[in-house]
Amino acid sequence: MKQYSLEKFKKFRKARKNLKVAIIIIIVSIIIVLLALYLANNEFRKFVDINILRKEINEDNAVQLKLDVEKLSFISVFNNKFLTVNGGVLTFYSERGKEEEKIDVILSNPISDSSNKYLILGDSGGNKLYLIKDKSIKWEKTVDGKISNVSVNKSGYVSVIVTDTRYESIIIVYDKNGNRLFNRYLSSSYAVDSDISKNSKYLAIAEVDYSGTSAQSKIKIISIEAAHNEKDKDNAIVYTYTGNAGDIVTKINYQEKDAVNCMFDSYIVRVKPNEHQIIYNNSENTLFTDINLNNEYIKIERESSQIFKSEYRMRICNSNNSKEHLYALNENVKRLKADDDIIAILSRTNIEFISKRGWLKKRYIISRDIKDIVISKNLVAIVYKDRIDLISL
Repeated sequence: MKQYSLEKFKKFRKARKNLKVAIIIIIVSIIIVLLALYLANNEFRKFVDINILRKEINEDNAVQLKLDVEKLSFISVFNNKFLTVNGGVLTFYSERGKEEEKIDVILSNPISDSSNKYLILGDSGGNKLYLIKDKSIKWEKTVDGKISNVSVNKSGYVSVIVTDTRYESIIIVYDKNGNRLFNRYLSSSYAVDSDISKNSKYLAIAEVDYSGTSAQSKIKIISIEAAHNEKDKDNAIVYTYTGNAGDIVTKINYQEKDAVNCMFDSYIVRVKPNEHQIIYNNSENTLFTDINLNNEYIKIERESSQIFKSEYRMRICNSNNSKEHLYALNENVKRLKADDDIIAILSRTNIEFISKRGWLKKRYIISRDIKDIVISKNLVAIVYKDRIDLISL
C-alpha cells in the first residue's frame, strides 16, 4: 500500500478545501448573475417564470365553478374562502370549490370590506349590517338611513357611512362586539370614505363639500377614545387636512397605526394626527394609481426604458421612504386592482398577480372577456358570465 507523508496529506486537504471554496464562489456568482438577469431583463424573467417556475397557467389549471353569475348579487374572496350571495343566502366555498357553509342574510345589494379574519357586509341603499368572523355572523345591526360605505380593521372595529337622513352623512363606529361607540354627523358635506386605524385609536373620514363655488375636500382624523367620551367629544378631531379647491378625494386607506393614505383625483397625500405630506402627484404619464396596500401605494406610468424594454412600468412605493419595487409590463394595462398586499394587472391577453415586493406570483392566460377579478393574499377569483375560476397563489 502506497504511503503518504503528513505533508502531502496536508497539501491534499488544502487543495480540496480550495476547490470547494472555488466551486461555492462559482455557484454564488452564477446565482447572482441569474438573479440580476431575472430582475433586469424582462424576457429572461418571463422565460424563467414560464418554463422553470411554472407560474403561467390557463383556465384548464384553475378550479372552475359553474355558477349562474347573473343571479349572484355578491362575489368575494375572504380568509382563503370564496363567497357568494344569492337570494339572501351567503355561501362559503373552499379554495377547491367545495361548498362549506351557508348563512341567511338580508342583503339585496351587498358591499363589503375585510381585514384579517373579519368581513363586514352592508346592504348598499338598505339598512342591514353584518360582521362575519371566519364562517359565522358575529353580530348584525339595522341602521336608520341608507348604507353607502362600510369598513373594518383587523381588530373587528367597524365604520359605516349612512345617508338619507336629516344630515348629509352619518358615520357610525362599532367595536368588534357590535357596541356602538359614537356617531359623527356631517350637516353640509358628504362622507366619501372612512377607515379605522390598525390600532383602533383613530377614525379617518374623507368628506367633500359641494355647497360652494368649487368642491372642497377634507380629511379629518378623529380620536375614537375622545369621540366615545361625552366629556371629550367636542375635542375629538385631532387633525384636519384641507385639499385645494376643486380637488376631489376618492378613497382613503390606513397604512400604519396612525398614518392614512388619501387618494385625490390628481395626487396622493399621507395624513397623520399632526402632519401631512403629498407623496405623489399625477402627471401626463400616470396611467393608474392605487393605495389599497398595507404600507405601500402603486403607480403605473408610461415610461420608455432600455433596461426593461417596456412602455409601462409599475412602481410599488413605500409610504414612509423612497424605497420602490419595480415591475415592467409587456402589454397595455386595462385594469389595476390591489388588496391584501396582492396586485392584479389585467391586460389584453393575461392577468398578472404580483406581490407587493414586485414578484410575479401567477400569470393567468385569458381566453375570452372577463367580468371581474376578486383578489386576496392566497386566493383569487376570475369572474366570467357563466362560471368562476379559482386560483391559489
